[in-house]
Amino acid sequence: MSRADNKSTRLIQIQEMLMAHPEGLTEADIARRLQVNRSTVNRYLPDLPSHAIYIDENHRWRIDPGSDLVTVHLTLHEALAVHLAARLLATRMDRHNPHAASALRKLGTAMEKWAPLISRHIQQSADVLDEPAQRHDPTFIQSLERLTQAWAAQHKARVWHHSERTGRVSETLFSPYFIEPYAIGMTTMLIGLCEPPGELRTYKIERIQRVELTQEAYTIPPDFDPREQLANAWGIWYTQDEPVEVTLRF
Repeated sequence: MSRADNKSTRLIQIQEMLMAHPEGLTEADIARRLQVNRSTVNRYLPDLPSHAIYIDENHRWRIDPGSDLVTVHLTLHEALAVHLAARLLATRMDRHNPHAASALRKLGTAMEKWAPLISRHIQQSADVLDEPAQRHDPTFIQSLERLTQAWAAQHKARVWHHSERTGRVSETLFSPYFIEPYAIGMTTMLIGLCEPPGELRTYKIERIQRVELTQEAYTIPPDFDPREQLANAWGIWYTQDEPVEVTLRF
């Protein structure tokens, strides 16, 4: 292996290590894992993407979770499945989601050479997601982004939620367990542990007015399964009580 190839491999390994350790790694940690000198690791820093990798106030190398570093290889049929999922999002949700549109455009660009017809239609689907008819809601997008960050890092988030039942805004400490779309109501639901009262709750993200990230870690219980959680749900809503039989008259 040439010196250039070896360095390229090391740079990829550093990115993979930092993605696996969002809390950050010191220069010594990286050197020990790569089995090289710290001075060698320090020389790699200028060649790493500066928009994604940085050194924090504690001198730990960290990766920005919002950076464009994830590479996914898809077959034609897998790419179509992603396209169909995004199309479903576009036709069943009324709020503008720029991240979905961006993901589709990247997918369309990647397929341009080997499937130009499908690529063009995927690009058109991205345009649909950006149409003026989609409701622009910056508060929703910001809440979704921060809750996604909290879920990925498993850090609790402070949430201000507007209750449909009481009309009041309540502040809670929320541990995100799952995020679920609900096509019938054109909403996106947050499922997790709410403190207080220390119980599982579902919140419509559209009704969340503000989200602040915290550094307080949490752990999703190993027995939590969203499929079981929603098994007895009417749509997305569920209760801890036992199911009851009802009769409906139309």
